[in-house]
Amino acid sequence: MRKVLIVDDEMLARKMLKESIVWEEYGYTVSWTAQNGKDGLEKAVQYHPDVIFVDIKMPVMDGLELVKQINSMGISSKIVMLTCYEDFEYVREAMRYGAVDYLTKHTFEQEDLVCLLKKIEKQIKKEEAQLESFNLLKGDVFNKIIRSTLTREDIRTYVEAGILPVIKPRYLVIYFKIQKSLDENGRRCFENTLRTLLSEKIDGRIITDVYTSGIQENEIYSVLICGEECSISEIKVQIQEAMAGFYENMQERNIGWLTGITYHLFNHWSDLADALKEVRDVVRVEGEYLQCSPKIIMAIEYIRNNYSKPVSLEEIAEYAGISRVYLSQIFKKETGKNIRDYIVEYRLSKAKELLLTSNLKIYTISELCGFGSPQYFSKIFKKVTGFSPYQFKDNKMQ
Repeated sequence: MRKVLIVDDEMLARKMLKESIVWEEYGYTVSWTAQNGKDGLEKAVQYHPDVIFVDIKMPVMDGLELVKQINSMGISSKIVMLTCYEDFEYVREAMRYGAVDYLTKHTFEQEDLVCLLKKIEKQIKKEEAQLESFNLLKGDVFNKIIRSTLTREDIRTYVEAGILPVIKPRYLVIYFKIQKSLDENGRRCFENTLRTLLSEKIDGRIITDVYTSGIQENEIYSVLICGEECSISEIKVQIQEAMAGFYENMQERNIGWLTGITYHLFNHWSDLADALKEVRDVVRVEGEYLQCSPKIIMAIEYIRNNYSKPVSLEEIAEYAGISRVYLSQIFKKETGKNIRDYIVEYRLSKAKELLLTSNLKIYTISELCGFGSPQYFSKIFKKVTGFSPYQFKDNKMQ
């Protein structure tokens, strides 16, 4: 059912419109009412109704100002003006700001409203079909970029046509590994759920556009175009929340994901190949737990994002949305490792990388990898590897 909001300061006018027809017979339901423009705007922003009926003359905020505000916010609701005969000049101005039609208050017939709803339904379906076609084309172009089958000239053409966004300063890549083959319905469900969550749950100020590939060889990628004023910490929080919602929606154990999310300066779409290689490498090195349940994957993700600072069992459990005791039990059961041992193991793997690839001092590596004192770091390192950090670095031993 398409959702309808009625905004009118007259209670009898709201009641008459709401009860004039059986809305459900035509695919609509009156879900909300508001008694002035301010209240109507708040509900439009919160609920994004499909259709809004707006009275022109109201206290606090009149109908014309409401239409202007909705238009400026980019809310896609279809707006119908409720008017008296002497209000037509206001109706014309409202339609310049995006209202699609009008209905004369108190004098309209049932068939007038039914015809209006059928007209709006045709408009909505036409726009939905156009959007679906555009998204299919957008997805096809993105898949070609992933496969490196487009030239720079091809990409420039798609940018000029609005299918790809103009160059932004930076972007992120999320990589998903599908653990078993999905049928057509499964793939469609996965992609639609992911695309919807990334588009709706992530703040439009932080992420300005989302591109999601089709599933190829049990892999799927999402590229998130970042706004110029956002911080990496903001982006990570938004993505983590969206991914938690993604798991709640999918309720399956055959989807793995990692937010090693690669962060890149965006010079050209052709640079994407390097980002995809990097995120695949992350999965190859750190993807051994992708078969675990969503809650454990979330716990592992939290550890990997926060290993450089003190991490408590309570924090991890809160992030995963389960109790501390239950987390300890199922973590051991699914990974074969105690959660505290896993934290140490992961910190040591990061320390080894820095020992082999950087000239950082031991005390700096100790701090960056969350061990605190270099004495404790050296003690744990030798206990696990049989070598001190200095011996490991000098001999390039793994």
